[in-house]
Amino acid sequence: MITMACAAIILVPALINGFPFVYADTGTYVRSAFEGYVPFDRPYWYGPFIRATSLGGTTLWGVVIAQAILCASYMLRISSLVLPTMIVGRVAIAACMLLSVGTGLGWYVGQLLPDIFTGIGLLAVFLLVRGANGPWLRGMDSIVIAGACWMHLSNLLILPLAGMALLLIDRCSPSRPLGRGIVWLALATVLGWGALALANRMLDGNAYISRSSHVFLMGRMLDTGMLRPYLMEHCATEQFGICAYIDSLPPHSQAFLWWDSSPVVKQGGWEATREEYDRIVHGSFKEPRFLWWHVRGSLASTWEQLGIWEICKGSASEWHRAPDSPSYRMLATHLPHELDNFLGSMQNGGRGGLDMRWPDLSYRSLLALTVLAAAWTLAYRSHGPQDAEARTLVLFSLLAIVIGAWVCATLSVVDARYLARDSWLLPLAVILFFAQRMKVPAPAVHRSIG
Repeated sequence: MITMACAAIILVPALINGFPFVYADTGTYVRSAFEGYVPFDRPYWYGPFIRATSLGGTTLWGVVIAQAILCASYMLRISSLVLPTMIVGRVAIAACMLLSVGTGLGWYVGQLLPDIFTGIGLLAVFLLVRGANGPWLRGMDSIVIAGACWMHLSNLLILPLAGMALLLIDRCSPSRPLGRGIVWLALATVLGWGALALANRMLDGNAYISRSSHVFLMGRMLDTGMLRPYLMEHCATEQFGICAYIDSLPPHSQAFLWWDSSPVVKQGGWEATREEYDRIVHGSFKEPRFLWWHVRGSLASTWEQLGIWEICKGSASEWHRAPDSPSYRMLATHLPHELDNFLGSMQNGGRGGLDMRWPDLSYRSLLALTVLAAAWTLAYRSHGPQDAEARTLVLFSLLAIVIGAWVCATLSVVDARYLARDSWLLPLAVILFFAQRMKVPAPAVHRSIG
C-alpha cells in the first residue's frame, strides 16, 4: 500500500497534465514499440518496455505507472536501509510529496522517455553495493541496473562509475561485505555491456553498443570549437569529405546532428560517415594539443551542465501537438484512441497551457537548500551504522550527479534534462539523513512488580 501511495504521489505532475508527458524523442520510442523500428541514434529497448507496460497499446498511462511503481519501490528500499522501520512509510510519503512537483522526480517518472531510469539505476547501485540483501534481491538489482543501461546508453558509464565511486568512499562501514558488492556490480556491468551487444546482434545481426557515437563526438568537437581548427590542419593531407563544408559548419551540435543542412546529411547520413568521423575523432585524441582541448571542453561543459537548474524546457512546448511532430504522428498511427487526451493535456495547451516557472523556481530553491545541507552533512560526524549509511547516501548522491553531468556533457550535449533527471537523489538523501537523525526512539517497556 505504501508503495502504491508513493507511486500515486510521484505521478501528480502527469495527473495534473492530464496525459503522460512527451518529448521530442517520444515518437521514436513509440515507433520502436509498435513497428519494431531500430533507431540509429538511440537504443531500441525502451520501445519493448513501452509495448509491454502499455498492455500492447491499450494505454500509455501503463508506462508511467510502471515507472512510478519501480521508482517508489526503490525509494522505499533506500529509506528502509537508513531509517528505523517505524518511520519508513511516513518519511517516504513526505519525501515524495516534496519532490514530486518540486524536482525532476515526478516530471521524468511521468514522461514517455527512459531518463528516469538513471535515478532508479543509481538507487539500485547503492543497494547492490551497500544493502545487506540476499541473492534474489541482488539479482533483481543487477537486472534493473542492466535494464537502465539498455534504456539509455549514458547509463553504461554513469552506473558503473557511480558504483566504483561508492566503493572508494573511505567511510564505508567495515561490517559491509563489500567484496560481494564488487562481484555483483561487475555482474551488472557485464549484463549491461555484454548482453546489450548480444541482444543487438539478435535484433539486427550486428553486435554493437552504439551505432551513433561517431556523430555525437563530432558534435562535441564542434561545440568545443575544436572541429574547424582540426580540419584546417588536416584537410590538406587527409581525404576527409567533410572538408568540403569547412566554411559552412553548423553553429552547434544540435544543428550538426539533426538539421537537413548538416554535413552529416550531405555526406550520406550517419552510417555513411562512420569510418571518416571515427578517423577524425581518434586522430584528435592522439595529438596533445587537441587532447588537451578535449579535456578543457569536457570540464567546461560539465560545469555548464551542473549550472542548468531547470526541470525541462521541452515540457512546456506546444510543438508536440503539431500534426507533423513525431509524437502526434506515432500516437495517431498506433494509439488513435489516446489522441484526444494527448491533445487535451496541459502540455499541449488543451487545459490552459503548461507553465514551468513555478516548478523551476521550486526546483532551484530546493536544490540550493539541499546542496548547503549536504555540505553540512558531510562535515557532520556519524554516530551509529544507520547514521553513517545516511551520510554515505548523501555523498554518493553528490558524486553520482556529478558523474552523470560529466558523462552526458562530455559525450553528448549540455541539456537541462541530464541534470534534472537524477538531481532529485540529493534532496532525497538529505531528507533521509535528517529524518534518521531526528528519529523518535521507541517507548520503553516497563514491567510491573507485584
